Amino acid sequence: MRRPCCRDEGPIKRRPGHRSFIKSVQRFGLAGALGLLSACSSGENGRTTLLRVVRTLPSNEVVSSEESTRDRELVRDFQTHLRVVVPGLRVQPSLYSGTTVQSELERQTNSGLGPDLVISDAQTIQTLFDARLLDSVPVTPEQRQAIPPELLTRVSASDGSITGLPVYQYIQLACYDKRKLQNPPKTLQELAQQSSQGIIFGLTQNFENLYWSVGSYGASNALISFLRGETPTTQEVNQLVQWLTWLRAASFQQNVLFMDDQASLRKELINGNLHWISCWSSQLPQLREALKENLGVGLLPAGPAGKATPVSRLQVWGLGRNSSQQQRRKSLELMRFIVLPWAQKTWVLRYRTAYPVNPLAANIINREIPGLQHLSLSSDRDDLRHGDEIRAALNQSPALDQAMQSALNQVIFGTESPSQTAASLNTLLGPSS
Repeated sequence: MRRPCCRDEGPIKRRPGHRSFIKSVQRFGLAGALGLLSACSSGENGRTTLLRVVRTLPSNEVVSSEESTRDRELVRDFQTHLRVVVPGLRVQPSLYSGTTVQSELERQTNSGLGPDLVISDAQTIQTLFDARLLDSVPVTPEQRQAIPPELLTRVSASDGSITGLPVYQYIQLACYDKRKLQNPPKTLQELAQQSSQGIIFGLTQNFENLYWSVGSYGASNALISFLRGETPTTQEVNQLVQWLTWLRAASFQQNVLFMDDQASLRKELINGNLHWISCWSSQLPQLREALKENLGVGLLPAGPAGKATPVSRLQVWGLGRNSSQQQRRKSLELMRFIVLPWAQKTWVLRYRTAYPVNPLAANIINREIPGLQHLSLSSDRDDLRHGDEIRAALNQSPALDQAMQSALNQVIFGTESPSQTAASLNTLLGPSS
């Protein structure tokens, strides 16, 4: 059902094709971006187009009054600056928890009042797409040049449809209270030493939130071999067992606490009950507001096999099913604009909570914000590519995601040995699953 038209209310690898894209950007710059969206105002007789935009919080997080206020202020600021390039466009935001958004969208879509855009993580967008609450996104050749293929894989359905457009990446970091911790741990060994000295660390037991530690032990090779139906080497299995052994040992330490979700970690850090947590860049506004100059932000600790692998959580834009032709056209124009280098760079530097999906903008951001280049989000590291592949498979199969999480819980809670859990993961991730 369509609504009536126009209501009044590390070094980043350069892929083939980027050379011509760079020349195009250099030739047109902001003027080109403005020209791309000139149709937003010209030829429409000055009419205002209203886009209803739904944004979600992660599952298990509730929509508080503070979060709603923060979201409205963010959207208001975004819209103010967007008017420069998209005149006549109004955005009406709504904020939902990841656990309630599907039922809300079902109700709205069935009544013909569903949103024009849905902004969420890759897994939620996949779930909404499977529930037939979103249309697939027609990705243009220019967008395919602007977005690395491994990120598009994470939003691809089994039939090849693109369920949503990756726009930004939220990155994994370490957040800590500088009043309690002057020198955050650079290695897992230092983390263990500091915990024995009374520093209290917080982690979540969710696989996505723990994947950074997979790289610290080199455990991704075994996991990806399981997923591809291949036989890992004895060394690769041993590295997986070592990672699982670390998880179990960490959960038994008095001053290392595993919690259900990131919201609990943030609350305990703000209240002073935790001194260091793993966090996401999207959560920095709340932590900055609460801890002010006492908030410390750094990299996650390395391990015996090398650096941590701080994966990204994609911010994905999906297309609702009730848009009029005009609203759909404006949505697609906005989606084409938002992944251009100028737009990516401008809003990332303004809000400093996300990382670009566009590699050209990422090069600029790496120079402007010291330290980000060490995150290697778009590098050639196998463990990072493996993380994208594993998480793409989990996004496409919520049952597999839940089964894998259950297996990890067994070793964290101590009800299975690391070797038993490694065998369980082999069975779960294998092709027969």
